[in-house]
Amino acid sequence: MSKAFKKKKYLNLLDIGSSKIACLVVRLTDDKYVEVVGASCVPAQGIQAGTIWDLGAATTCIGEALHQAEKQADHPIESVVVNISSSELHSLHLYHETAISAGKPVSGADVKRLVDEIVATHVPAGEEVLHAFPLGYVLDKEQGHTDPRGIYANTLGAHVHVVAMPQTQTMNLLTVLDRCHVSVSMKVATPYASALAVLSEEEKDIGATVLDFGAGTTSYAVFVGGGLMQLGVVQMGGNQMTRDIAQGLNTDLKNAERLKVLNGAAFLSPRDELESVIVPILGDEEGANMQVRRSDLISVIVPRLEETLEKLQIDLDQNPTFSTVAKRFVLTGCASGLAGLKEKVASLLGGITRLGKTKQIKNLPTAFDSCTFNVCIGLLAYVLMRLQDKNFENFQSAGTKQSRIRKGIEWIKQILS
Repeated sequence: MSKAFKKKKYLNLLDIGSSKIACLVVRLTDDKYVEVVGASCVPAQGIQAGTIWDLGAATTCIGEALHQAEKQADHPIESVVVNISSSELHSLHLYHETAISAGKPVSGADVKRLVDEIVATHVPAGEEVLHAFPLGYVLDKEQGHTDPRGIYANTLGAHVHVVAMPQTQTMNLLTVLDRCHVSVSMKVATPYASALAVLSEEEKDIGATVLDFGAGTTSYAVFVGGGLMQLGVVQMGGNQMTRDIAQGLNTDLKNAERLKVLNGAAFLSPRDELESVIVPILGDEEGANMQVRRSDLISVIVPRLEETLEKLQIDLDQNPTFSTVAKRFVLTGCASGLAGLKEKVASLLGGITRLGKTKQIKNLPTAFDSCTFNVCIGLLAYVLMRLQDKNFENFQSAGTKQSRIRKGIEWIKQILS
């Protein structure tokens, strides 16, 4: 067991989404067991598409989620591991090299200096770096090194996958959390956390693309060779679909969401013409309802879904890693339960598709929907990686096995050529 693992007894995991705020307090009992001791989920307010729009409303709901989890855990929440959601999250693939002191081997300080130089030189002003994953190192123009420390060379270079976003996005979040009297110990990009919650190690290695159908946004994370190679966000989610239903069928948002969940689908079928659904009429003081064909409901859903998938397709097609090896889709997010979504994704994007199943931990509440704590579980997985190897982002390649290293080199060449 690492010293860091022994020191850290509690972890506070906070998922800030467009529709809900979820919080888990977990206790690390030893190097094998993780136990949930506090959990909460409250409706989100003041947050749209992962971005904070109303500081007061966001502070209220986030504070309530923290209070409920803290009370249940009987443990104070002073700092949190939090997800970062924004439609402006994006990947940068960068290369940089630096000189090494003559007669000295490459040190950890050299690698850190290199990563710092990459960020300072290549990341645009006003952007914050959430993650920097070295994909491979280059020593004296020789590709393929996975850990350069201790090797003698004149120059050290690195191909790095950087996940970045505008600094203002996180500044607003930090303002809200400061008002809630908690600090941030780690920040993790939401698409990355969602993927860690549902992917197997083999899927990360062979290649998989996780599609996270959230309320405010739909994001993707492409894994190959054991590591994250690309991510992105489309500013369309389940909330837009719900609003379309409310407007198209003249009902309120609450009933539109219920209709989508209970009767919605990604495909029209002949049977839908024969089935009817009850729709409460918006603003009717007597609570009147009307009957509409299920096909009318689905006809509102399908165009918005197809538009979302088309935008994803455009983004993904620009990524050579996706087009060559990662057409294996894993669907997650609270909007991924739409009937027929798996088949729709397969028909429009191609490849193999499955629904993601969130990894379970001891005492995880069962009263909530299965996707409620999906991101929190992903945050936990990220922290455990950091505790087991603090340098896994700064010094390690995406994969550790030799087979992954060889494949990783080829994928890096494809992406950066």
